[in-house]
Amino acid sequence: MLPTRDRTGPAPDQDPKSAADSSLVHRTDLVLTAIILAGCGALYYMTTTFEEVSLLLAQNISPEFFPRLLLWLIVVLAVFLPVEHRFLEKGRQGLDKGRRERIKAKTVVTAGLLGGTVASMPWLGTYFSMILVCLLLPLLWGERRLKVVLPFAILFPTAVALLFTQVLRVYFEPGIVGPVFH
Repeated sequence: MLPTRDRTGPAPDQDPKSAADSSLVHRTDLVLTAIILAGCGALYYMTTTFEEVSLLLAQNISPEFFPRLLLWLIVVLAVFLPVEHRFLEKGRQGLDKGRRERIKAKTVVTAGLLGGTVASMPWLGTYFSMILVCLLLPLLWGERRLKVVLPFAILFPTAVALLFTQVLRVYFEPGIVGPVFH
């Protein structure tokens, strides 16, 4: 009698791990992709509720342009998640190996720092929030050369602010120093 194959699993003479490696999609990443796409859909819907800006106050682009651009970029990248293992040298095992490690405390602190900065942005302002992040993140990640960190923390946000305000004519949240710059 010929061996029969269970429709839900690998053939009897096939190693279960190699069957998982040969699958077209990574199931964990497929679930993650579905969650990301649902979140992007909800956030995209939120952009449809933005108030219309009067033509007198309108800048070069509409308020929903950047959020939608970012959401579409996330969607495009998320679509490739379930098949990512097909492009890796070690395949699925290489991808899953790194997932067994616990999330480092530095990652949680980084998320907290960025979340706190975003929450304080209406009060602090975009420019000083960028300076704060550019100063604290390198220090958090172990950079100790202040002669490198300080110029970066001042020059990079200044260059970004000048690019957006002078070239693109997109203005940032002014925060506590708003009257000084206007």
